[in-house]
Order: sequence, then C-alpha cells, then structure tokens
Amino acid sequence: MITLLFWTSVLFILYTYLGYPLLIRARAQDFPQTPAPMLEHWPDISIIIPVHNEAHHIEAKLNNLRALDYPQDKLHITFVSDGSEDNTNDLLRDQAGINFIEYQPRQGKPTALNTAVEQQTTDLLVFTDARQMLAPDAVQKLVARLVQPGVGAVSGELCFGSPTDSTAHSVGLYWRYEKALRQFESQVHSVAGVTGALYAIRRQDYVPLYKDALLDDFEVPIQILKKGKRVLFEPGAFVYDQAQADAKVEKTRKIRTLTGNFQSFAHNKWLFSRENPILWQFISHKVCRLVVPYAMIIAFVSNVFLFSPFYRICFIFQLCFYGMGFAAMLSPRLQKLKIPSFAAVFIRLNWAAVLGFIRYRQKQVSVRWEKTS
Repeated sequence: MITLLFWTSVLFILYTYLGYPLLIRARAQDFPQTPAPMLEHWPDISIIIPVHNEAHHIEAKLNNLRALDYPQDKLHITFVSDGSEDNTNDLLRDQAGINFIEYQPRQGKPTALNTAVEQQTTDLLVFTDARQMLAPDAVQKLVARLVQPGVGAVSGELCFGSPTDSTAHSVGLYWRYEKALRQFESQVHSVAGVTGALYAIRRQDYVPLYKDALLDDFEVPIQILKKGKRVLFEPGAFVYDQAQADAKVEKTRKIRTLTGNFQSFAHNKWLFSRENPILWQFISHKVCRLVVPYAMIIAFVSNVFLFSPFYRICFIFQLCFYGMGFAAMLSPRLQKLKIPSFAAVFIRLNWAAVLGFIRYRQKQVSVRWEKTS
C-alpha cells in the first residue's frame, strides 16, 4: 500500500509537469498554427485600460498606445479609473483624444471592466493594464487573429525583463515553460485563460464579470469558450513587463492567482464536464497543478517507510532537492545558483497553491488588488 502511494504520487507529479507537456506537444504537431495574414482594412477597436492610482504610469502608457502601428483613427482609447486617490484622474482629464471614465468609491477591477465595456461602440475590444508596454505590432497581430472564423478571444504574449536577481530569472524560466504549453494548447484547440496584460475579444462575447471576480483573464475567455469559440494564444503579440525580483511580492501575486482559480472553478462547474471542449487540457494544466503539493507530501512521507536501496536513493534525492530549495530561500548566495533557485521557486509555487485554497475557503483575498509596483 505504501509503495502504491509513493508511485502514484510520483507519477502524478511527473505527468503534470513532464508527461502532459510532452503529450500536448505531440498532439500540437497535427495542428500547425500559421501566422494570421495582415488585413487590408483594419476595423475600429477600443482599447480599455483599468487604473487605480497609476499616475506614475499614465504618460508612458499613453505614449506607448499612440506609437502603435495600428491606424490611430481606428483606435479608441478608454481609461477607467476605479476610485483613484492620487493625481491619476487629473492627468487623464487633461488628455485629448481619449475616453475617460471615473467613479468613487473603489470597487475593484471587475466593476471597472464592466463599466468600460458598457460604454463601447466598436465590435472589437482590447484589454491591457497600465504598467505593461505593448510592442508596436501587438494589437495588429491580435486583431488579425481575432477576425478569423471561429475565434472568440486572442491572448498576447507576456515577456519579462531580465532582473539580475536569480529568483526573478527562475520565474522567467517558469513563464517560458508556461508559454510553450499555451502555444501547444492553442494549436490543438484553445487555452484556458489569457494574459491579463493584453487580450482581445468581440464586444458581443463579453459576459459581465461578477463583482468579486479575482481573475478576469480567466473568467472572460472561458465564457467565450463556453459559447463554442476558440481562445487562442498569439506568439509575437508582445507585451512587456518586469519579472518580480522580490520573492515575497511574487508569492503574494501567485497566491492571489491560485485563489482566483478556486473561485472560478466554483463559479463554473461546467468546466469539469463534457461541456468543456478542452476538458483534458483543463484538468491536466489547471487542476492537476493544484493537487501536486499534496502529491509531494505523500511522496515524501511514504518514502520514509520504504527501505530498499533504490527507495533510500529516492529519499535522499527528495531531501537534497527540498533542502536546497529551503536553503536558497534564506541565502542570497544560493539564489544565484540555478538548481537551488529553481527548487526554491518550485516549493514556493506549490506552497502558494495550498495557501490559495486556504484563503479561498476563508475568503481572505479582496477583489481590490493592491499593486506590487
């Protein structure tokens, strides 16, 4: 029985992080995704940017949007201020050529998005955040893909900078792994979520978010998926951000994301049924990751009671891996080494999944997200 527990947990972890990626990669080879052709006539689009106390990002974001390759006369920019208390509102009121919405008190991003979408008249919507910068051709690539038959949402590709801190670098490595998975899933059918920093949909497909929704970048696309349309990942539609060098800040962000996963699963039980056209991908990518921490515990504890030389080696390997990870969390010197730093990130990610479940059950995370930069 103990041996069965050990191997079941080990194989589950291996399937989640290695087996599934290899299988979806092999499946994706049957569905090559070619670049979307550029359009002769670009449609009018609305770019929606929710903000809360973003005065230090406003000028750079406006300059970035005005430098896009997309025809400026077809581009309609809307900033919606969710109860900002700095001089964000003053800065935006003085800007010509944009639509500005403000309200008090602060209610959270879902209300900001719902309010902004209600006031749009264009058929196509692009969502982005204030902090991240878009590549000049990013919106063109999203729109060119979105107008193809059967496509309901298109995600941009989030790219991190290169802080010298090794924790940020390891998170960047993890994100590159994650993006590869999204590319394969997109080729096969759809991704179960988009990059919140940049994605595009049709206005008619937007389903208003419930007021306490934590993950608009999951809730919005899965409602489109439910309608039978595809949700695609568009590599090359770049949006740039800085990898978070502060491990505590990255942990807070990750816990919030994972808490939001549990919230969305509870609101959308159809995801666990055959009504979900990407059921296998969803379970393997989204759900299994949330179970891995418990499999790690079972693998470790069961290994203690297995005494053959092979299992002793397995136990020593686990001790070394976790030991390096915990040591790297305490030692800046060890964080500069790839394996200890990776082990630390892996432990943090899985511990965040446990905390995410606890905080979801205890309803400890507010929809009023406090910015980390």
